[in-house]
Formats: sequence, C-alpha cells, structure tokens
Amino acid sequence: MREPLKILLDKLGVGYVLSAYETCPWSAYDEEKDLTCSAEVRMNNDGDEIEAEMQFVRDNPKDGEAPIEQIFWLLARPATSDKWDVVNVRIHGNSDSDGTYNYMEKAVNFFSGCVQELKMGKVPDIEEILNREMKSKERFGAGSQGGGSKAPKIKPQALLGLKGGRGF
Repeated sequence: MREPLKILLDKLGVGYVLSAYETCPWSAYDEEKDLTCSAEVRMNNDGDEIEAEMQFVRDNPKDGEAPIEQIFWLLARPATSDKWDVVNVRIHGNSDSDGTYNYMEKAVNFFSGCVQELKMGKVPDIEEILNREMKSKERFGAGSQGGGSKAPKIKPQALLGLKGGRGF
C-alpha cells in the first residue's frame, strides 16, 4: 500500500499533513464500562516515520483484564521520494495477517473506522469494526471460494461463419 503522505494521513483520519514531532489525538470515555479509548497518529522527530496506535484504558479492570490494552499499532515509512508505505501493523498484539488479502490497507481502514467513532465521542466496538473491515471472504482472500460458471460451449461452425447443414 504505497500512498502519498497526505492520502495516507487522510486514510488514517488525520485530514492534514503532520510535521515533525506533531501528533493528532482522539479520545472517548464510556461511563458504563469505565473505559477510555484513545488513538493517535504521530510523526517522529525526523519526519520520516508515522506511528498510529489505539488503546483501551480501564478505570477498574475486572479479573483477567489488563488496565491498559493496546488494540492497534502501525508504522509507516517513505518508500519512494513521494510515497509512503505501511511496513508493520499489529492488531490485538498480532502482526500475522493469516493470509488476508490486502491486509495493510484493511488495517488502515479498521483504524479509520475506529477514529470515526472516536470523533463522534463514542468508544468504538472493536470486534464489530474488525469483522467489517478485515473480511477475507472476497476475491483473492485466503478464505475465498473459487470457481464461477462452466465454460460456454462453442460451436466451431459459428466461429467460422458457416451455416449448418451445408458443405463446402
């Protein structure tokens, strides 16, 4: 997924080009769950790396829940003079794409979907957005079903423009 910087940042939900040391943050709090979701996209000090991350922070974690859970992390770097490439993504700590077609772009779409929820002041439903954006049941996907219709039957006479029943 190679994109100009502006387009990549637009896809991540930023809407403008970040400069060195600049960060674009979002946050939402769910009172019922005592849960804060925060996300940010940031440019490093040299202006040659972009990181995007999203995490949950629980006020009162239940048994087995971590107080801080990193949901998403992304790293992008320049690939050519004007295009950037996403070089690494982790969702729920897992960087394995399981053969999902177009995994990096789908991961960017997942992050963007979460950011849209945060912009509306809602804690995103991570699993719902993950299921919607990371489908692999499509053409070229790991879980896709091949096939189509049978090959059509072609009559040689029709190709040669011959009318049936007459010889040369």
